Amino acid sequence: MQIYFDESGDFNTARNTAYKFAFVVGIILPDRALQRLKADFDWFVGRLSSNEFRQGEPKGALLLLTHRQVLIEILKAHSAVMLIPLSVNLGFNDPSFFATAPARIRSLIENNLKTESSSMTIRERAALAKRFGRLSAPVMARLVSYGIAVLKAIESIACRYYCDQFRSDYDPITLIFDRTGRARNREEHLLEDSLFGWIANWSLTVPLRIPTSLNESHPLLAKYGERKSEQWTFDLNKMLKGKILFQDSKTQWLIQLADFAANTWAQTIGDYEGKNGFRELFLDPRTVQKKRASRRDTTGSGSPHGQNGGRFSSRVPGGLRSNGARCTKDPPL
Repeated sequence: MQIYFDESGDFNTARNTAYKFAFVVGIILPDRALQRLKADFDWFVGRLSSNEFRQGEPKGALLLLTHRQVLIEILKAHSAVMLIPLSVNLGFNDPSFFATAPARIRSLIENNLKTESSSMTIRERAALAKRFGRLSAPVMARLVSYGIAVLKAIESIACRYYCDQFRSDYDPITLIFDRTGRARNREEHLLEDSLFGWIANWSLTVPLRIPTSLNESHPLLAKYGERKSEQWTFDLNKMLKGKILFQDSKTQWLIQLADFAANTWAQTIGDYEGKNGFRELFLDPRTVQKKRASRRDTTGSGSPHGQNGGRFSSRVPGGLRSNGARCTKDPPL
């Protein structure tokens, strides 16, 4: 199973107390879905105009609304694929909140050096604290946002990929991020070194969402699970150690797909008044139910797609069909 991440918008803080958003989207992709999704991605990119490319690379920020609509239909078709959207508000009440964050995190790490850690030695954590102290506030916000996105992706694997058909996809689980600078730069090292500790510490306050129906006999917990304080959690070293990668969007089509999704999510959130046509791209589930009920009333058909029962319009490849849906029954949490 592979999880690709990209962002939309910068992580510079707001200039005043008004809200300002940046966005991260993860795409969870079981290996079985790769081949068909690649074919549909190539079909999609082949229909983009030259204005939707920058230096030979298709860019999410340049996609036309009509092409975003097609993109959403393609993602719906591949129901084994899941999006993890994250919206980050960079507004503030106290101007010092973001500005002092790197120094405060350094102090927090240094004050807890004697606390036992399964992921790093005391010397490694002391060095990590100094590296955090030298970060700018936007870089700090960006790294923490990616950490939260990874946390939500791990929870989603437990909650939406728990059923039998995905059990062969648990090994390996790989995280792939868009590379933003030279290979093995400071941000890449920091994200790798801090990710496990962040999630472990966050989970002390808000435990990972793992369905209560999963126990030690389930392959996901048998392979990566550990019992702490009467609750299941994941040993992230077992799950992800050595499986965090950074790749260039110019050569990795799945990073490009994550870029498309991240910018489309950003445009949808930005169009909260519905003036530009983007708000309808990601509909509230209650709105979807109302629209389906309306279609049944007007077509006399039980199909939410009209009397022809077809799932997709002529804008997408005729061969698209639901591809190995995620586990549809919600497990008890």
